[in-house]
Amino acid sequence: METADQPVHPAGRRTARPGVLIAVLVIALAVTAALVLTGHGRDHGGAGAGGPADKGAPGDGSADQGSADQGSAGFGSTDPDATARLHADAADLLVLEGVSGRVRITADASAHTVSGTYHRPDGGAARVRGVVDDAAGLRTLTLVCGTDTGDDGGDDDGGDVGGDTAGSCDGDLTLTVPEKTGLRLRQTSGETLLEGLGGRLTVNVASDRLTAHALHPSHADFAVTSSSADLGFSLAPDTLAVVTTSASTAVRLPVPSGDAYAVTTSATSADVQVKVPNRNGAAHRVTLTVHSGSLAVLPA
Repeated sequence: METADQPVHPAGRRTARPGVLIAVLVIALAVTAALVLTGHGRDHGGAGAGGPADKGAPGDGSADQGSADQGSAGFGSTDPDATARLHADAADLLVLEGVSGRVRITADASAHTVSGTYHRPDGGAARVRGVVDDAAGLRTLTLVCGTDTGDDGGDDDGGDVGGDTAGSCDGDLTLTVPEKTGLRLRQTSGETLLEGLGGRLTVNVASDRLTAHALHPSHADFAVTSSSADLGFSLAPDTLAVVTTSASTAVRLPVPSGDAYAVTTSATSADVQVKVPNRNGAAHRVTLTVHSGSLAVLPA
């Protein structure tokens, strides 16, 4: 029986079968789809101008992590008016280190998160990040502000995240926190307003005008240097320590009927006046250390 000859290419190869061509095409499409799905852009801390803030969790891969139990709690996006917005889960302690400018922190009994805004007075693009540390069972939220450098390159020294340079908050920072949130604040200059805070307070200001209303922590420590301070309490603290240097300070304490404070004073070249009931052994202890300047403890 004679068989028909099959056509042969000039190189002597037989024509590829249709099934083989289809298989090669399917594999090529699958590789292309995988490349598209796995591609991603750099994280710049938000969804772009006016976008929502990113939320992280302890242990995420933030570039500014100091240990494995830290993470980003919210990186504010930038609006056209150079205002960054922050939203983070509630924390036991809020930390602001080395801030300057105008800071306002208000406690809200109905708040369950930390929220606020940060505005740069020079009009630059603002950034604010909340870094969470859950070490020792204490949820600590540290705020770090910065600028948009416009650099999409890699992290040269660990301080940049997608072109955002971390640093202290130098501008207008306004925050609302849950009522029992503690605060550790170190402010190097500017103006500070604290309202209604009920968590433990450790406040250190220099070249600042500090005003506080309706404070009600059990324990509070204030250090005031080359500044003016007016500290108002709505409930008597169990312990209060005030250290002032070259400052003018007023402390306003509530005095319920029959109650008193155990006030201890150490003063050098200073004018100190205590006008609340002072009784040794009282449950509420106040320690005053004054180096020049003036300090008055007054009934609220």
